[in-house]
Amino acid sequence: MRVLVLVANPTERGTWFRAREIARGLWNRGHEVTFVCTGEGYYRPREIAREMGWHEWGSASWQPLHRVEGNSTLGLLHRIVRLAGKWDFVYTFSHHPVDQGVARFLRRFGGFWMTDWCDLWSSTRGGILDRKLWADPSPPMTKGISGIRLRGEYWLEDVCEISAPMDADATSIIVSPMREETRRLGIPDRKVLHLVSGADSETIKPLDKAECRRVLELPHDPIIVGYVANFTPDNKLLIDAMKRVWRKRRDIRMISVGPKWYEDNDTIGRGIKRGKMIDFGRRPFGEVPLFLGASDFLVMPMRDVPFNRCRWPNKFGDYLAAGRATATNAVGDITPVINRWQTGIASPPTSRGHSDAILYLAENRVEAQQMGGNARRIAEEHLTWPSRIERLCRFLSRHGLKL
Repeated sequence: MRVLVLVANPTERGTWFRAREIARGLWNRGHEVTFVCTGEGYYRPREIAREMGWHEWGSASWQPLHRVEGNSTLGLLHRIVRLAGKWDFVYTFSHHPVDQGVARFLRRFGGFWMTDWCDLWSSTRGGILDRKLWADPSPPMTKGISGIRLRGEYWLEDVCEISAPMDADATSIIVSPMREETRRLGIPDRKVLHLVSGADSETIKPLDKAECRRVLELPHDPIIVGYVANFTPDNKLLIDAMKRVWRKRRDIRMISVGPKWYEDNDTIGRGIKRGKMIDFGRRPFGEVPLFLGASDFLVMPMRDVPFNRCRWPNKFGDYLAAGRATATNAVGDITPVINRWQTGIASPPTSRGHSDAILYLAENRVEAQQMGGNARRIAEEHLTWPSRIERLCRFLSRHGLKL
C-alpha cells in the first residue's frame, strides 16, 4: 500500500519522533512509505533520505509574517504539488495547515485519512496556548499589533485543532483523558484509537555510568540528576524543586540537555556558577543516550494542568529505555506506569513533592537502580514500537485497510 505520513515538526523536534517511528514501522511491514516533515530549507523542499520503498523529505518553512512550523504557506504549496495523487493511507500528526490542509486536498483522490491528536492546544480550555496557565498571563506580546496577530493565530489554532479529528476518517489519541475531548466533539469511539508512544529500546540502551561521565568530562563521584527536554512548560516547578534540593543536599548535581529553560533564574544561575548545574544545550538525538547514561536518575516535572494531563512526553519513553528511574509528578497516564511497575517516583505535583521525590532517589540509590531495571524491562516487554504498530494495524483492518 502507498502510505503518506505528514508531520509539521522539524527533524528531531516534538512529535517528529512519534510520527517517524510509526512511519518506519509501517515501512518495515513492507509498505511504500513517504514521510514529510518541516525541513531546514526556508524556501525550498530538501531531500533527506531515499531507499527502497522509503522517501523522506522536508518541506519549506517560509511563511509571510514569521517563521512558525506548521503554518508555512510555501510549505503547504510544496506538499500539495509534490504529493498530488492517490494514497491508500494518509496519517497526519498535527492539526496545522501543512498537515491537515494537504490531507483534505488529497481526499479528492480517495484513500483513508487518519489524524493524531497527541496534545491539547486549546487557548481557552487549558491547552498549550492557554496563557492563564503560564507564569505571566499577559506578556507584552499579547498587546498592540503583535497581540492582534497572536490572537488571530490562536483563533486559527483552536478552529484547526477540532476540525481535523472531526473531519478525518479516524483519530488516534496518546492518553486516555483525550477520549473526553473526542467524545465532546461527538466522534464515535469506534473511530478513535488510544495509541501510546513506544520506547526506543533499540537506539537507547542502558549505558555504563562511569564511562558516560568520562566521555562527557563529568565528575565521577556526585549524584547527577538528568533532565532532557525539548518542550519545557513546567520549568518553574523544576526550578523551585531544585532550590529545595540544593538547600538539603549540596552534593547533588544536575545536567540539562535541550533548549534553555531556566530564563536566567537566580537559583539556576547560581547553580551554574557553583558547578551544581551544567547546561549542555541542544544536542543531536544520537548523543542523548550518553547524557541519560551519565545520570543516576532522571527528572520529568509536570504541573497538574489540562495540557499535561493530555500528553505523554517523548522523553518518558527515552527515560524508560535508558534504564534509569524517573522522578516525576502524579499527573496523567504516566502515573500508573510509574506506580504499577515501580519505575520511579510519582509525587504530588508541587515543588515540595518533586523535591522530595528527587531526594528520595538520591538517598536510596540501590532502590533507584532497581527502578531503573524495571524501567528497562517495561521498555523491552510492554512499550515496544512493533507492538504499537501492530495495534495500529489491527485498528485500521477494522476500517477496511490491510496494513
